[in-house]
Amino acid sequence: MLTHYLTIAVVVIATAFHSAVAIPTIQAVGSKFFTSDGTQFYIKGVAYQLTIHDPLANGDQCQLDAKQMQDLGANTVRVYHVDPTANHDACMSAFSDAGIYVFLDLDTFNTYILQEDPYWNQTQLNAYEAVLDSFHTYDNLAGVFVGNEVLNFANGSTAAPYIKAAARDVKAYRDSKGYRTIPIGYSAADISELRPMLQNYLACGGDAADTIDFFSLNAYEWCGDSSYSVSGYATLQGDAEGYPIPIFFSETGCNTVPPRTFQDQTAIFGSDMVNTWSGAIIYEWIEETNLYGLISYAPPAAATATDAVAGYVRSGTPTPVSPDYQNLKSVWATLNPTGVALSAYSASASSLVTPPCPSSTPSGWVLDGNVPLPSVGQSGAQTGTSTMASATGTATGAGSAPSPSATQGNANGGKEIAGMTIGLAVVMLSFISCSPGWAYLWSHGAPVEIRVPFGDVFEDSVASDSHAEPSSSSHYIATERSPQLHVLIPASETNDRLCKTLLSSFLLNYPSPTLINFGKVFTGDTWDKGSHAGKIGGVYDFLSKDEKVYDGDLVLVIDGYDVWFQLPPEVLVKRYITLIRAANKRLQTQYGFTLASSKEPAARRRDETVQKYTQTVIFGADKLCWPNASDEPACASLPESILPPDVYGPETDKDSEGFKNRPKYLNSGALIGPVNDVRAIYERALEKIGQGRGAVGDQFIFAEILGEQEHSRQKFLATAATPCYVNPFGDLFPSISYSNTANMVGNSTSIVDQDLEFSAGLDYTSSLFQTMTHSADDIRYIVFSNTSHSDSGSSPEELPPDILSARLPFPVNDLFNNLTTNTIIPLSFDLDSLPAIDSNTWNDVQLAVNRKSTSSGYSTVPTLLHVNGDKSILDSWWPSMWYQQYARALLRQYIRTPQPFIWGSTTGKDTMWDLRGGRGGVWTADGRWSEWGRICQGVERTVFGDDKGIWGEEAGDGRTWNYWGQQVTGKVELLGAISHENVE
Repeated sequence: MLTHYLTIAVVVIATAFHSAVAIPTIQAVGSKFFTSDGTQFYIKGVAYQLTIHDPLANGDQCQLDAKQMQDLGANTVRVYHVDPTANHDACMSAFSDAGIYVFLDLDTFNTYILQEDPYWNQTQLNAYEAVLDSFHTYDNLAGVFVGNEVLNFANGSTAAPYIKAAARDVKAYRDSKGYRTIPIGYSAADISELRPMLQNYLACGGDAADTIDFFSLNAYEWCGDSSYSVSGYATLQGDAEGYPIPIFFSETGCNTVPPRTFQDQTAIFGSDMVNTWSGAIIYEWIEETNLYGLISYAPPAAATATDAVAGYVRSGTPTPVSPDYQNLKSVWATLNPTGVALSAYSASASSLVTPPCPSSTPSGWVLDGNVPLPSVGQSGAQTGTSTMASATGTATGAGSAPSPSATQGNANGGKEIAGMTIGLAVVMLSFISCSPGWAYLWSHGAPVEIRVPFGDVFEDSVASDSHAEPSSSSHYIATERSPQLHVLIPASETNDRLCKTLLSSFLLNYPSPTLINFGKVFTGDTWDKGSHAGKIGGVYDFLSKDEKVYDGDLVLVIDGYDVWFQLPPEVLVKRYITLIRAANKRLQTQYGFTLASSKEPAARRRDETVQKYTQTVIFGADKLCWPNASDEPACASLPESILPPDVYGPETDKDSEGFKNRPKYLNSGALIGPVNDVRAIYERALEKIGQGRGAVGDQFIFAEILGEQEHSRQKFLATAATPCYVNPFGDLFPSISYSNTANMVGNSTSIVDQDLEFSAGLDYTSSLFQTMTHSADDIRYIVFSNTSHSDSGSSPEELPPDILSARLPFPVNDLFNNLTTNTIIPLSFDLDSLPAIDSNTWNDVQLAVNRKSTSSGYSTVPTLLHVNGDKSILDSWWPSMWYQQYARALLRQYIRTPQPFIWGSTTGKDTMWDLRGGRGGVWTADGRWSEWGRICQGVERTVFGDDKGIWGEEAGDGRTWNYWGQQVTGKVELLGAISHENVE
């Protein structure tokens, strides 16, 4: 997907050579393109982006490239961004002499239409008009785009009227100036949930003044040895049948299966599609790190080379890249459709009818019919689109950044500059005195949505406050199947504390945990006998070698003997996504953007402006730094907490014992993130163990890794940006602050010449992981339906919405009125009693609440408790957990319940937790399954808190079966390694 900070031009190369004076113009008639001499025009093209600012300003280079394009047989080149004030005569003449036509994007770095906060104002229109003014005199200007991939999420359709409004106003300007009828269209992202609604909407309504003249699609569906039906092209063709305006592929050329053979061109120009589609543009001309190039100008260069950008020389004599160049040339040489003459087509063109305006759909299209178009100066907050968006969780309007056309007195106090978004205004003001190079890297980036596992699944239910599109800068690896959640618990032996952790995960319906190092005996000579180093090695091995674990999965790693789950996994995942989005917004504001190559191994990779630093991994947070030295980066180089600086009153952050300090230091007892990013952290930890840094334990190592990352980021600020970077709108875009930048060097001898960036950060609000060291006094157990829980007005009156929308805490099942003869586990009044259904809500159960931390206006109710610090709490607080008094009945009910899908997949794939399945037991790292009774029999009194007997041998009718229909007896040797007698 192309990001919006690049504007787009498309250069179309005619199949025949013409002189500059004789080249016919291009027009859109009905569903086809025709030259002014009446010949149907088919696009054969390549994307052409040599320089960010304007590749059409270097006439000599255009001459060289045009000649090579003729050899290729191309008739389309796509260029990203032009400067309307530059002189384009030489390039346009060179292309015209070679038969080259230009399709040009009109938006600029600061005038593109935003998806999540759409607006259309006079500043944008003026910029579009300036580009049209600059190029309208060239006969080889074939058309212009008013937008590229504005809609890049399934639920982004509320921005569509702004695309249509832009087309309406540019067409009116074109006609008022007396310019020829230059076609005006749109280039769309290939999003199945929006097909064919978007293309139909932009062409519907019956008034040509309000509709686009052509529609194009950036599609990368045909990869490797595919076919017309398998690739999805048959679906695209079905959607385009009878479309009344020209449609073509504005980008294509999947490279996931090299080398590219371009067999999709045989379908596009063959009998299946040629009567509907007007051709295709191949991505891309120049070879870069994304490996899409058809030519190169020189071997990859050093990043510091003066004639290179992002390590690639971008001028000179083009040299074909083998075999892709020749493959495309050979395919195109066999495809020469003649089409139909304009004289024979005109009558049938007049009979084409516009499609009906689409109605809203459950899959994401929220517009209903021919909605009114915004006028110049309107934003999503001022039109019905904001209301429509709110129904799907993507509200725009007052809570979003205001329209740049707004004046003083708006909701944000007038802190804006007309003609640009607030974010862009910030970075432009911030770099008035900066060098042009750094200013560009910081300012020329649209807000970016960092991709994480489950982000698309929860898109409708997780609030987002950015105008963002997915970015590859987070290292997220997309997979063919939907992501899975894995729970890893390093635990070498069993006892009642491990069983409490396991039980809490079962009752809240987490995926069956995987025990790391279970049954392994450590005999090292360190204080922990090597178990902490073994923990790191065990997790790394599992993430590296287990074939069921994909890089794009989400992994949760927790300590095995002091962690209790409190809320369901869907709450944890939603909060993870929310925290990651907020963290990356802070990082964008603090560090800006840089030019890099996408690492995404999906259908498209390209050089793009990406966020300088990202976060995808979250650790728990502690109030004191330990066991690292206070002058080391682990302690001295960390950002301040995002909690209010006075949350504990005037003594906040001044308490030497830590109780009144805000959490800002790493705690290694719980972490969550994408598998590939977590694995990278564990790999670095293993390197540190090899360097002798592991004697103190895993807490020391992980804290050091985070500290070195933050130390490196501070060095970047100090050496590259501090002299000129400011954040004049800190209230709107709060940036990261650091506690002790004077000590940022710290004890950093171990971090020379290392890649220190691991996309790691902390859960400052404790909404995921509540650590108890120095924090137990912040916790209260509350039943929210009991109004007496409020003290001095500080307690929330309502539960956070993400809890209220979660599955109910107790199974909704009238156990004793619905007995059947085929019930898997015989029901017992004594063993299976649960609260009445009318008490079955989260408001009616007792929950641990952090009274000092807030999130979105609510006090924090953590998803899990990490009971470190005072270990007596492990015994005294366990009965307070909402499920503990019903634990035996809930476990029986849990095992009785079939394996569920956790939520309905929005992707149509196999979205559920860890696909290995299993209920009421655990997996070991080597793939063995063990039931609850084999691990935890003998600790029932401590864990269940009752006297009803050993699991599986309860008095009365207490038999228990697992969901496979096997009876659980509980007296089998434990994995051949630890017997029942060894259980503490």
